[in-house]
Amino acid sequence: MPYHYEATSEFIQSISEVEKLTALASSDDENRSLFLKLAVVSLVTKFQVFVEKALDEFRYTINGMKSGSLPLYMKMNAVRLSVLDGNPLLGMQNKIDFTEEKKNRIVSYLDSISFISDDNAEIDESFLFKTKFPLGKTGKGELVKLLSQIDGNQNPFESFDTDDFDKLDSVLQTRHLIVHQDRFTGTETTVSDNVAFLKNLVEYIDGYLYSKTPN
Repeated sequence: MPYHYEATSEFIQSISEVEKLTALASSDDENRSLFLKLAVVSLVTKFQVFVEKALDEFRYTINGMKSGSLPLYMKMNAVRLSVLDGNPLLGMQNKIDFTEEKKNRIVSYLDSISFISDDNAEIDESFLFKTKFPLGKTGKGELVKLLSQIDGNQNPFESFDTDDFDKLDSVLQTRHLIVHQDRFTGTETTVSDNVAFLKNLVEYIDGYLYSKTPN
């Protein structure tokens, strides 16, 4: 099956390592629990890497495009991120130490967000788009936020089975318990089910991001 992003192909290829660990667990009673824990942690880490790489690839595709071809939401989100990141306009109402250096930083900042007022402005590396997917006890909501940056769609997984998508937090919670409490009560079947679930989710994200690529 052809994929749209290298990150997707890399994930699909890499899950063979998880399958090997699962097979080792079945053939080694003494180290069964260890191999199963390693399989789960490896799988979820690979999923995290996929999400970040796929978003990086998506972000790269818009370099060189004209601002007018991007959704308004994406452009407004980029400005929002620049504010959160701290820009030289913040605090001007209270600080009057105006210098040439500060003026230059403001001019540079305004140039970097010219895409918001000029549809012909070319998108470059300064355009902000969040790609980091931190792992924790949960992550479903964070993943939704990452994909919603494109056009504001708050339900990007509406075409993905809802019950299945809800499983993501369970999978991430399992990894969290292994890493932080060394707890895992699952079996080889648990790991295999998680592999199948994340593979389907990865393929869905691959198609979703591609469908949202600006023309």
